[in-house]
Amino acid sequence: MHAHVFTEDSNTTADDPNLPSVEYYQGLFCIVARLLDDLSELANTHLHVFSEDFGVGDGTQSYAELTGKRGLSLDREAMTDAGREELLEAAPDSDVMVVLLSTDIFNATVRHSWDELVEAAKPGSIWCLSAARSSLDALPMADLEAKGCTVITYQRIGVARIGTDTRDKLLESVQQKSEK
Repeated sequence: MHAHVFTEDSNTTADDPNLPSVEYYQGLFCIVARLLDDLSELANTHLHVFSEDFGVGDGTQSYAELTGKRGLSLDREAMTDAGREELLEAAPDSDVMVVLLSTDIFNATVRHSWDELVEAAKPGSIWCLSAARSSLDALPMADLEAKGCTVITYQRIGVARIGTDTRDKLLESVQQKSEK
């Protein structure tokens, strides 16, 4: 089983830029790191980190590697373009898609390419979407559900990327899917 987690970087970081991104980013990013650990027990999990410093990078690569490959900072549009591409590439083969993005980035990536994402989504996959209520309400979730997908949403309030109840519901759904 394959799981893809999409999230943004954090302003709080460790001192060593040579740590893998999942360890380099600190603060509320630790919630994502714990979720990755739990998902990794159930699925082959891949982390995609959005950053204006490098676009979208692999969470196993270090910040130093990611910024060294791409040179100078990117603008937000370049980052969201790269994010849309990675979402669309991951969707067809992913059993679990977890998208934990701020409202602006969510709207520029997921909402902007919703029809394409639904078309690309693997039938029967699990989708966990975390964004502001207005962003989530604007998406016809029934389109994913019509493909047999399980849709779990978290209405972001403030900086929390995912709530405890939503996280537990996601992990329970993945556990059930892995037992089939």
